[in-house]
Amino acid sequence: MDGARAITVESVMPKSERRLAGLFCAIAALIALVAGGCADMDGFLFNTQTVDRYHPPASIPDSALEQVILDSEGNSLYGYWIEADGAHAGGPHANVTILYCHGNKHSMDEYWDRVEFLRRLGANIFTFDYRGFGLSEGTSSEAGLHADADAALAEVRRRGFADADIVLYGFSLGNVASIHLAADRIEPRALIAEAPFASSTALAQGGMALDFPARWLTEGTYDNAETIRRVRAPLLLLHGEDDDFVRYRDNGRLVYANANEPKSLIVVPGANHTDVPQTMGVDRYLEELRRWMGLQ
Repeated sequence: MDGARAITVESVMPKSERRLAGLFCAIAALIALVAGGCADMDGFLFNTQTVDRYHPPASIPDSALEQVILDSEGNSLYGYWIEADGAHAGGPHANVTILYCHGNKHSMDEYWDRVEFLRRLGANIFTFDYRGFGLSEGTSSEAGLHADADAALAEVRRRGFADADIVLYGFSLGNVASIHLAADRIEPRALIAEAPFASSTALAQGGMALDFPARWLTEGTYDNAETIRRVRAPLLLLHGEDDDFVRYRDNGRLVYANANEPKSLIVVPGANHTDVPQTMGVDRYLEELRRWMGLQ
C-alpha cells in the first residue's frame, strides 16, 4: 500500500490566522472552565444537548433506514442501520458494512453528511449515538465509549456480517471507539481513522495550543497512539493539515507512526478539522476509501 501522501488543495484562509484563532478559542475555553469552577474537558468533548427526534436527510429513502435501539450496560442507545444501495438487487458490496463512529459534541444529526458520502460506496452503514448523546441514555465517559462501541459491533454481527466484511470508521472522538474495537474486539476488513486524537495530553497541549497537564481537564486518557499498536488491520489515516482542534503534528502523526503495516496516510493541505472530504474533493475521498476497503 501507499505511504504518506499529500493532496494539494489551495487553502482559503491563511494558516497563521487559523492557528491564532484556535489559540484565542483555547484560551477563552480555559478561562471559562476555570471561572466556572469546572475544569473539565469532557464537558466539551461530550454532548450536552438533548434532541426530541432525529432528522435523517431526505436523500436517504425511508426504505433504506431503520432506527435501532441498543442496550449498553443498561443504557438505551439510538442508532440507524442504513442499507446499501442495490442491496436487494444483490449489489456488489452489499455484504460490506461500515460501522461509523461520529465525532464529539453533537448527536448523529450533525454527521449525516458523512453518511451520505459513505453510502455512495455501495456498502451498508451503521451509525449510533454514544451514551449521553442525542436520545441515548446515560452519562458519557471514555469507558462508556468503549462499552457503547462494543454494543454497536454486536448489533452489526447480529445481522450476520462476518468480521472480514466490517469496516470501522472513526472521526475525531469516534476514533476512541473504533480503534478500541480494532485493537481488542475484532480484526476488521479495514480501519479508517479521520483526525484521531493521540491522547488527552496531546489534545490539551497541542490541539488547544496550551501547555498544561491533561489531568486538569479530564479523567480519560483517550490514548489512541498507544492503543493503535495492537491493531493489525489495514489502516487509512486522514488528517487536515490545518486542523486547529486536533493538530496533525501532535496527534495524527503520532498515531500513524505507532501503527502497524499495512497503513496509508493522507494529509490534506487546507483542510481543517471537519472538512477533509470536502477540501480533498468528495470523489477523490471516496476513491481512496474504495481502494483501501477493497471495493474496486
